[in-house]
Amino acid sequence: MSALVGLLALAQAPTPRRPLDVARVLAMRYPAAHTMSYIPALSWAGAMRLSALTGDPQFAVKARTDMAPFLSGTTPTIAEPYLLTSLAGHLAFAELAAKDNDSAALELARKGADFIMPNDAAKETVRFPRQWTDDMFMASAVWSRVGAQTKDDRYGAAVGRLLTSYSEKLQRPDGLFIHAVEGPHAWGRGNGFAALGLADALALLPASWPHRANALEIYRRHMNALRKHQAEDGMWRQVVDEPTSYREFTVTAMTIAAMSRGVRLGWLERSFVSAIDRAWEALSTRIGADGSVADVCSGTAAGATKDYYLNRPAVSGGDDRGGAMALLASIEIEELRR
Repeated sequence: MSALVGLLALAQAPTPRRPLDVARVLAMRYPAAHTMSYIPALSWAGAMRLSALTGDPQFAVKARTDMAPFLSGTTPTIAEPYLLTSLAGHLAFAELAAKDNDSAALELARKGADFIMPNDAAKETVRFPRQWTDDMFMASAVWSRVGAQTKDDRYGAAVGRLLTSYSEKLQRPDGLFIHAVEGPHAWGRGNGFAALGLADALALLPASWPHRANALEIYRRHMNALRKHQAEDGMWRQVVDEPTSYREFTVTAMTIAAMSRGVRLGWLERSFVSAIDRAWEALSTRIGADGSVADVCSGTAAGATKDYYLNRPAVSGGDDRGGAMALLASIEIEELRR
């Protein structure tokens, strides 16, 4: 009920529909928490990309100011308890290094990338794994960026092993991903994590990356499956293949981002544009003029039953996770439309 109330409140507010207008609002509002995590890192990375797109430095300046305690060494970037969701925050330093040719930021990113490297690649694909689709994004986002900048093939090899291993375990014959072996359901954001992990690897690693053909095949099967399960209004659902499931914000934003990148870079046919446009129209109605968001699934572990996912609460209002994903979606769709 709270999510419905939040949605109605947003629907009554003037909503900026142009992706760049939405992105500007989101980049200035988020993240509220300046912690070491993939969530603020995505917002910081998005802010830097937005400055590059618009020529307006204020977004990148804000991101660098937020990141200053990590860049100065005042706050460590690697600290216990070691969680892959936290260590994935190193992706922001790789983005900063690429934007500003900042060798210190690249060194921070490289240390994070090395810290999550498996001690024995024959026995594990990544350190501190959950064995959920979340891992596909958390590790790929860091390794792909660091690999692209350092030209060190170790990172691409690690990404390839990870994506192949997880896809073999978690991608269904129809192309959708289950969240985990112990959570055998097509959770929305879990599919978003898989999509972004694949899209990052394909976009950032070199054309000669040995795992490219396999990753591209996995990605295309996934995108085709997601398109088949798009709701009538353009959104994707909390459980992607469950028609009674609520429309969920982050899976829609993440799918927009992954699909838009695929069309722009030639991995997908232009026929996907209509699905992307419908999704953006639906998502933008859930973003208020102040950057508030609606229908964001709260933090979710792996659950054995479908009801576990169906009953996860949805957040409306200010939400760092939703804001970060929406910023990514708005930037990707803007780049596609240019």
